[in-house]
Amino acid sequence: MSMKDVKITEYKIIEKQPVTHDTSRFRFALPPEIAFVFLPGDHVKVFPDSANPLVFKPYTPTNTPDIKDYFELIIKHYPDGKVSGYMKGKNEGDLVAMSGPEKGGHFEDGMAKKVGMVAGGTGITPMISMIRSILKRNIEVEISLLFANKSIDDIILKDELDTYSADHDNFSLYYVLNKAPEGWEMGGGHMNKDLMAERLYNPSDDTVIFVCGPPMMQINLKKQLIELGHPGEKVIFP
Repeated sequence: MSMKDVKITEYKIIEKQPVTHDTSRFRFALPPEIAFVFLPGDHVKVFPDSANPLVFKPYTPTNTPDIKDYFELIIKHYPDGKVSGYMKGKNEGDLVAMSGPEKGGHFEDGMAKKVGMVAGGTGITPMISMIRSILKRNIEVEISLLFANKSIDDIILKDELDTYSADHDNFSLYYVLNKAPEGWEMGGGHMNKDLMAERLYNPSDDTVIFVCGPPMMQINLKKQLIELGHPGEKVIFP
């Protein structure tokens, strides 16, 4: 693949803010002449070197599709990450080369009445766009989110998620922490079949389950969800 096969656009960073101790939110300006069309769960690809099409990383916009003057990405900074390290050094006013948006496993209005979500770490990014869209548009959908992290300090957008949980009867939230603090009243340890059976919706024609996190986590949890009776095509990787 050459860069001739990839349509690259450079987007200017207009805001950079910390989200957790190792993640940042980047907002990029959208010029009016650019048609940036996506559904919640679709992704863009970030290229540190616009001349090298082989080094990139996909990221899911976390804003809702109706916002037309900017889009945002939440990016975790890994010590050995080529793309995340590149983005860590970027600041407001800098340009970043991207392609897309490209189709991912996304939410579409009417696809289900009950939406289960299982996220690990930065796997929350496609989910937050779906959650924001459903709640903002008052779509008649029930959402149950299971969100796994190492510690409470690693939970991305915790305040926002907690507010949704308090304000919306159709949004259920349950955290799972590897290192739970003393007095923690939600889940501890790792995501597992029993927890998903207890907290997610039962299999039905009106139910879908989105799973996003580290690749092996996704594969293992999809197998477990199928064992619980969810059809494979109803378990979606964004």
